[in-house]
Amino acid sequence: DLQHLPNLEVDFGQSVFSAFTNGNFCVCIFFVLSGFVLSRKYFQSGSVHDLVSGAGRRFIRLYIPIAATIIIVYLTAKAGLFYNASAAKFVHSQWCYEGIFNIPDITYMMLQSLFCSALLNGNQVFNTVFWTMPIELYFSFFVYGFLLLTHYTSRRKLVIVLTAILCILSNNVFAVLFLSGISLNYISQPHGERNKFISVITTLILLFVALVLGSYPTNDEIKGTLYEHLGHTLVEFHLWFHALGAYLLVLAFVLSPRLQRLVSMRFFRFLGYISFSLYLLHVPVFCSLGSFVFLKVVGSLGYNYSVLVVFLISTGALFLLSWLMTKYIDEPGTRLARYVYERFFGNTAADDANAVGRDN
Repeated sequence: DLQHLPNLEVDFGQSVFSAFTNGNFCVCIFFVLSGFVLSRKYFQSGSVHDLVSGAGRRFIRLYIPIAATIIIVYLTAKAGLFYNASAAKFVHSQWCYEGIFNIPDITYMMLQSLFCSALLNGNQVFNTVFWTMPIELYFSFFVYGFLLLTHYTSRRKLVIVLTAILCILSNNVFAVLFLSGISLNYISQPHGERNKFISVITTLILLFVALVLGSYPTNDEIKGTLYEHLGHTLVEFHLWFHALGAYLLVLAFVLSPRLQRLVSMRFFRFLGYISFSLYLLHVPVFCSLGSFVFLKVVGSLGYNYSVLVVFLISTGALFLLSWLMTKYIDEPGTRLARYVYERFFGNTAADDANAVGRDN
């Protein structure tokens, strides 16, 4: 029995609102945003050097917080502070129970992960979210390389469309997500005054369709969902539902000044500031502190109230730890990446970029 609230969990899981907790859909949003943000500075400056600089700093920029997470998980596991296996017996979670953070040869595995197996190969031993890290790294270079190769063409939009079609035909979802992020830079440019009513309606339609697509169950269990009523042929394209939904969701924010003002509020700017650290730390925090608190209170409070207490305590701790990691690890790592690039490659890369400009 996987539900603890009568019908509520199942009803939520079968509704469009499940998009908010659909991990694969959220990862797709992350990749679209990555393509948009990584190319944003270049679109604003038009400078090839921004592409070369971004690519030159990218590895260290990602490696520092990932390495810090590995060390944090290693120390937590060595201290015996992961309680997720015990908590899984109450919540019936096979994901938690099947060996997560139960790491054999932990010191050897820690060293292996530090020597780039997490970043380059997506080794998930120390964090289940690490599967996305090589995708983020390699497709970051894809973004910079694509923009560099198309810098001097007047038909980049056409090249983006043709490349996306090729990637769709080859089922390369990740390439399409990053390409769609690049394309949003064209849409985000000012296009004159828009009709406010049409703008609001368009935004609402985009958000609704995005949520519908994002709610497609990752485990393909469509019984009870709206996808149960779609034709078999359409459901066969489910691999692209989350990708298209992610693009439409980000597009809604790009087109809507109201949504942009919303995410410009202090709380959302804070979430954006700590987002990468929060992404890296959320699984270790919920499997250590969250599981510990759950085991302490479930006997007296019962499952439902225990989950609420765990959520509040774990989320508060996660925000604090993510802020600390961003301020004292991620930001210094970003500065280190910039220093290493400028110290060893900066002048040469700038000269090469200028030479390319002169040759063309």
